[in-house]
Formats: sequence, structure tokens, C-alpha cells
Amino acid sequence: MSTTSQTTTVAAPTQLGIGTRFSIHPHCDDFVRVILDALDDVSQAGLTDGLVLQTDEVSTYVGAVEAPAEERLARYLAGVVAAASRRSDGGHVVAHVLLSRGCPGERTCDLAVTRLPVADPVDVPPTGIPAVAQWSLYPLLDGSSEHGDHMVPIEGAIAAAQRRGTATGPAHYATRLAGDVAEVLATAVDAWAQVGASIPHVVSHLTLSVGSPSVGQSR
Repeated sequence: MSTTSQTTTVAAPTQLGIGTRFSIHPHCDDFVRVILDALDDVSQAGLTDGLVLQTDEVSTYVGAVEAPAEERLARYLAGVVAAASRRSDGGHVVAHVLLSRGCPGERTCDLAVTRLPVADPVDVPPTGIPAVAQWSLYPLLDGSSEHGDHMVPIEGAIAAAQRRGTATGPAHYATRLAGDVAEVLATAVDAWAQVGASIPHVVSHLTLSVGSPSVGQSR
């Protein structure tokens, strides 16, 4: 009976180490106030529920400890970026986001599970703030022949983003996304989670830019 139960167990967020590391950079003189006020805004809005946060000199770790893990992370990130944009009166804000699930080196991760969770598409309310991002996805197959060429899930994720209307074209080492902050982040999170339903260790990275003075000057 115990063996049968194990073969049907779906991994919980803490077993896979589902989380993100991010840093946010408002390009203004009072950036400290903007960051602290934005973090307070998302906390007051309840967007930290089900999450564990740890900040150091480089970045903030956000670990999801309750389902829906992916949606909690996406809503939190969108909330922080949008709040920082508003707190800086629409100034230039950049966020660096690293998403990871199934990392064998993560302290809370346990890959000795039998079923990977299949996440529903995340629901992130629109922010009304346009953003652009450079996005990359890394399925870490470790040479496994079971899943084949690592480019297959990457190309599938890009195709999904194109159908969604957020992928606007390729960039060196990345795919360019554009749209509402919420939709850009939802695109990246959904793709990362979808690949993670069949590949245990998946990483995604995006650099998100809001209010850039270079808008319209990309080549």
C-alpha cells in the first residue's frame, strides 16, 4: 500500500524548491524609498502570503511554500515591479528575475519524487503598466535521452509566447517579450512551469524593463 501511495504522490512546492531570486533597480535618486515602499505595498496587498522571503546584499529570494506556487510568484513579482514604477512616478525601473524549480542544490529541494506537478496557467491581474523583457529558458536535462534535444521544449515555449502575443522577436541569447507587466511575467512563468511538468530541473531568466528612455530605439 505504501509503495502504491508513493507512485501517485505529486511533489509539493517545497519538495521541488519552487522559487525565484530577483533584484529591482529604480533609476532615480531616492531609489531606497521607492524599493522599500514598493515592498511594503505588496506586503499590504497580501501578495507575500504563501511565500518565504530572504533579502541579502545582492538579491531577494522568494520561495513558494503553498500552492499555487507559480501564481503566487508571478503575482508577487508583478506587484513589486508595478509598485516600484508607480512609486517612482513612472520612471525607469529594471528587474532581474531568476526562476528555478527542481534544483538539486536547493536546501529544501527533494527530487526523489514520483510525479511532477502540472500547474494551471497563472492568473495575474493587469497592472496597466507596459514592459519589455529579454527572456531565456533552460531545461536542465543532464544528458538524458528520455526527453531528447533540450531545444524542443525551448522552441515550444517560444511558440506559445508567440501565440500569446507577447513574444515580439528574437534577441541575442534571449527572446524579446512586450506587454503589460503582468502578461510578460505570466508568459515566462507559464512556460517555465509547463516545461517543469516533464523535466525536473528547469531555470528561467528574464530582465524586465519599465519606462525605459530607449523605448522605440531597439534594432
